[in-house]
Amino acid sequence: FDDDDADGDADDEIVDIPKVKSECLRKVIEFCEQHVKEPLNPITHTMEADSFDEIVTQEFYRDFVTVEQPLLFQLVQAANFMNIQPLLDLACLQVANILMGKSAEDIRSILNIPKMTPEEEEKARREHRWIFEA
Repeated sequence: FDDDDADGDADDEIVDIPKVKSECLRKVIEFCEQHVKEPLNPITHTMEADSFDEIVTQEFYRDFVTVEQPLLFQLVQAANFMNIQPLLDLACLQVANILMGKSAEDIRSILNIPKMTPEEEEKARREHRWIFEA
C-alpha cells in the first residue's frame, strides 16, 4: 500500500532483478541510501595519477568497496545492470586498484580468465598486435 494512493487500490509492483543476488542488492540499496544523503564526489582522476584513497576521499565510499572480490565483481555487474553510474564508477575504480601492479597471470587469476590455448594466443597475436607490443 502506497501512502500517496488515496483510494488504497494501488497494485504492488514487484521488480524482478534476476541478475543480482540478495546480498549484493542489500549493498546496492545501502549505496543508494547513502548517495541520497551524501552523494559520491565525482571520480575524475585516474589510478595512474593518484591512489584510491586520494581519489575517493569520503570514508563511507572507501569502506563500501572494501569487500571480498566476488561481492565487488557482483557490485560492478549490478551497477551496470541497474544503470547506477556512481556505483559503477566506484566499484570499477576499486577493481582497477586491486589490479594495479599485478602480472598478467595474477590478473587472469583474479578475473577468472582461462589461459588461452596456443592456437588462441597465436590468433590473438595476429589480430591484436598492439596488445603484445612492448
